[in-house]
Amino acid sequence: MAAKEIEAMLERIMDQIPEVEGLIACDPSGKKLTGQTITEMDHDAIIKSVLNVFNAANDLGAKVEKGEVNEVRVNSKEGYTVIVGSKKLVLIGLAGLDAINSLSLIARNLHMVLEKFG
Repeated sequence: MAAKEIEAMLERIMDQIPEVEGLIACDPSGKKLTGQTITEMDHDAIIKSVLNVFNAANDLGAKVEKGEVNEVRVNSKEGYTVIVGSKKLVLIGLAGLDAINSLSLIARNLHMVLEKFG
């Protein structure tokens, strides 16, 4: 997988959508490929939690006979986490409350990266 190309695409997303506070890419085993956040955060801990949520969502998708999950949004008290993934690549978008009107745009851009690399 071309981590440098993924990194460049994620940087463009951060430049184009100012509400994005961070973007991280990893493989489904939890290996970080690239990522940056506007404040110092523990990317490995974020990846671990995201994979727990994403894998649980996939388990739910199977149990309700809806298939693989490709997106999960977590609305928190102080912001949002958008998770877009496949069997090859998981992308994590972090945003504050001011991103409410940009969440679909963030997800769409992450899906475009996933289509190219995942």
